[in-house]
Amino acid sequence: MKQGDLVRFREALYPVKPGDCGVWDWKMGLLIQYHTWEKIGTILSEGKIIRVRAENIQKAGRKDESWYASKEK
Repeated sequence: MKQGDLVRFREALYPVKPGDCGVWDWKMGLLIQYHTWEKIGTILSEGKIIRVRAENIQKAGRKDESWYASKEK
């Protein structure tokens, strides 16, 4: 991942363990900054800047863009 990539990330609906099923909400955003030694990414999503652990960030592809556009409608 590099600066400017479209990414999807997980944001918990409430504080729980990552292994719990059904409590994670995938969102899309623009990766602003990522340092490998921190393992934390800074993402711009819905007008807010969010810092997320790297294990909860994935680079988005073409299918994600169409999925996100259909979800907003």
